[in-house]
Amino acid sequence: MLLYLLRHGETDWNAQRRIQGVADTPLNETGFSQARALAAPLRGRPIAALYTSHLRRARQTAEAIAEALGLEVRLEPRLAELDQGKLEGLQIEEIEVHHNGFMAAWRSRPAHLRMPGGETLAELQQRAWAAIEDLRSAHPGETVAAVSHNLAISAVLCRVLGTDLNEFRRIRQFNAALNLIEHSPARGWNVVTMNSLAHLSGVPDSEGSPYL
Repeated sequence: MLLYLLRHGETDWNAQRRIQGVADTPLNETGFSQARALAAPLRGRPIAALYTSHLRRARQTAEAIAEALGLEVRLEPRLAELDQGKLEGLQIEEIEVHHNGFMAAWRSRPAHLRMPGGETLAELQQRAWAAIEDLRSAHPGETVAAVSHNLAISAVLCRVLGTDLNEFRRIRQFNAALNLIEHSPARGWNVVTMNSLAHLSGVPDSEGSPYL
């Protein structure tokens, strides 16, 4: 099985560096351009199914891809972003003020740190990985695409690579990044491509991506 893991396009909260978990923010104009560009590397590929997180920014990204490639969009809520509870919508400086000490703990041992009123990274990894395994079971030997989110994709890639979840920051995921993982009975899961941005050449963004 080949599985394209795609991060959604940019939102205003991405551009403003706001914490964005399960808040249902839409794509901005740049995000729609990035979403349309994501279809390019998938053209000509035998995509059997296209899945997406139920959150609006992911759905809108998937819908742009589906329109370009003639695919149907299927919802998979377990691919949603980390529920960041009371941190949703805050900027880092605001977290430092309103949740004293949280950022220091998040930077040192984030895997099992619970977002105030939300999830832990470990819980996110567990549900997202369950979704990935179910996609593998449903599409043996096929090529599938799935639109998800920064931390959700990073958590899945940590699992594939055998990387400690506390080291998730070693894996970068820019808006509209493309990742490709594969599964075979002999070798299990492997990473083929990670955080590819070549399809975004000429498309602006606000995250400082290297293609600018």
